[in-house]
Amino acid sequence: MTDAAEADAGVPPLGGICSYERAASPGLAVEVTVARLKRYNHLAGALHRIAAAHLPRTPEWEVKCGLGLHLYLDADHCAAIRERVAEMREPPLRLDAVPDERLRAVVEEAIRARDTVELLAAVYGVLRPALVAAMEAHVQALNPLFDHPTHRLLRGILREQHEMLAWGREAVAALTRTDAGEARATAFGAHVAGFLAAAGGVGGDEPEQAAPGAPRWDGSEYAMDATVRRDERFADPFNASADIDAYYQDESLAADERTFALAYKRLREMDVPECMAPILFGARGGPWDYHRDLARQLWDETRHAMMGEVALDRLGIPFHAYPVDAAFSALLNDHFTPFEAHVLLWAIEQGLMPRETGKRWEWSIAGLDGDPFFVALQDHDWADEVLHARIGRRWLREKVGGTAGREAMAADLWKRYEDLLPSYLVRSRQAEWWPEFVERARAARAAPS
Repeated sequence: MTDAAEADAGVPPLGGICSYERAASPGLAVEVTVARLKRYNHLAGALHRIAAAHLPRTPEWEVKCGLGLHLYLDADHCAAIRERVAEMREPPLRLDAVPDERLRAVVEEAIRARDTVELLAAVYGVLRPALVAAMEAHVQALNPLFDHPTHRLLRGILREQHEMLAWGREAVAALTRTDAGEARATAFGAHVAGFLAAAGGVGGDEPEQAAPGAPRWDGSEYAMDATVRRDERFADPFNASADIDAYYQDESLAADERTFALAYKRLREMDVPECMAPILFGARGGPWDYHRDLARQLWDETRHAMMGEVALDRLGIPFHAYPVDAAFSALLNDHFTPFEAHVLLWAIEQGLMPRETGKRWEWSIAGLDGDPFFVALQDHDWADEVLHARIGRRWLREKVGGTAGREAMAADLWKRYEDLLPSYLVRSRQAEWWPEFVERARAARAAPS
């Protein structure tokens, strides 16, 4: 037998993509594929928008964290789907157009969830499972050789969608332990599922069911409630008695206390996702790259808060045991437009760039304590913030112009912020807590492992 014949007898054909038998079926036509991808894009984009709409008002910290991650992943998945549609001879793309008014009705019902239980029931009990099922069916129906780009795209998206779905199901189970909670979740889940059935499912190709019950949507635009809420574990959320920013910069303090202050500064960063969510929600109709970039920044800031959460857990202190100041996000959401909030965030990010006083300096301060964990934490935080400054410059350049114009606007906005801040601080007795926190953290470190 020749070398070629031996190879033909043993080497997998078609690059290992699939068998001859699978490749011999026609699969899905380009037109059908594009139509389905547009529906996935619409629903994934809607899940991104629903998460942004609810993140500030959702009191449960862990759910805020999940929403922060998932709205970024959904935005990224949308970007990839849009790119694929653009490759499939489909001008004009009309990717922001609603592909089916019945599908829009489903989304409009889900976004009107009245609390966390309803929100999770709609998203993780109905919409995301339906999106996953539709994509899985698509993967099975297409020809993986003819349409390998879509095959690869959907399989990659499905991995992260399954991870989101698994988290969501556990979250629903945790929040529906009471009969009342389970009843609310079941009722609203069935309500949203009824609208989805009336739309013919995610793909629009399932048998339509009878019209669902009375809708919550009256045809008007959804008005986001951007009020910042934290759950009952977080006592005294407007307590700013600890000047965290001064503590880590104070060279007269011990290295460990300065490092503890940096860790708490990271924990406190949940206020950034809370005030970025309205920016994303208000950007409807804008370039999708803007959504993806801002969603990435929002997720990074959520992740920073979670890094602080881990740092406190490592010190044996529950992350909610001491005040986590929410005045920044509450004030911005109450009194500033999304555009104004974005300008202020840009000013903060730019202020963190100087080598002598910014993120590199924070990283060097963490090194004084000699704990590799805190050094690594600050190292990754530094890298993220450089990206965020670039994101802000990219998108605000068109709206504000040069750096001088942005800086002048930010200065005016900061003046407004400082004038309003006392009205939030009076909501707390401003009881001192930092010395007790430091003592507790030191004791945990000193305790035998």
